[in-house]
Amino acid sequence: MLFKVANLDRLQALQGGLLYMNSVDYFAKLEGEAGAALRRDELENVYLKLSSGKRDGVVSELAFQVQGHDEMVLNPEAVMTLNLPRPETVMVYCLGSVSAGHDGQILGLDNGMLQFSERFKEFGTHVLRITNNVEFSKRLSHAIATHPHLYNSPFFEGGYGQVDYVDLSDYRGPIGLFRKPIEYAWQREYRLCFGAEPEALNNRGALELNIGDLSDITQITTVESFTSNPLAITKKSYRIAEGKPVQVSS
Repeated sequence: MLFKVANLDRLQALQGGLLYMNSVDYFAKLEGEAGAALRRDELENVYLKLSSGKRDGVVSELAFQVQGHDEMVLNPEAVMTLNLPRPETVMVYCLGSVSAGHDGQILGLDNGMLQFSERFKEFGTHVLRITNNVEFSKRLSHAIATHPHLYNSPFFEGGYGQVDYVDLSDYRGPIGLFRKPIEYAWQREYRLCFGAEPEALNNRGALELNIGDLSDITQITTVESFTSNPLAITKKSYRIAEGKPVQVSS
């Protein structure tokens, strides 16, 4: 299940087909707006984070050498980051999702019931739920494919997917568009991302992508109802038989 939490006017615009997308550069520098503390992430435009140190029994060293001088090994306090290229043109759209993680488990699921965090109320007054993910994907893909000023990149890691939440306090390696600090895990984020050339952006540096009316595959409710009523989830297992999924006993 995919959903979006925002104020009612924003969700009505989305229901009409408007995806209003900001850049990773915008989110990395966000200040002063309502909900900025929840949405701002200084690492949003960072692709790679490296440092020296010992982790999992392995000692790694980060070193550099200037021509004509000896090599210098950096201490663990020194952190090197590599930013995404042209972050002001890397656009992201953030949804929430109810889906299994890499470990096959659904975060927060307790005896078949899932309670959403009360903190979602900080994002807005209402929730839009997408009732047909396949059709939503088709309309989005068509809008992207027919837009003359959008681009793809290996940095986008396929352009869509569930965010992986990790402890970044002692982390080194790729961060990119689909890894965020563990403290944001309650947001259950699912992301869409692609590049947009400057001529596609509005005067605030955002992309307004119209994917067509979504009123037939979406429902809007209050965030109060969303957080107050746990969601019942039944896990089912399938096997592929003659090219078709067949449900099996768990």
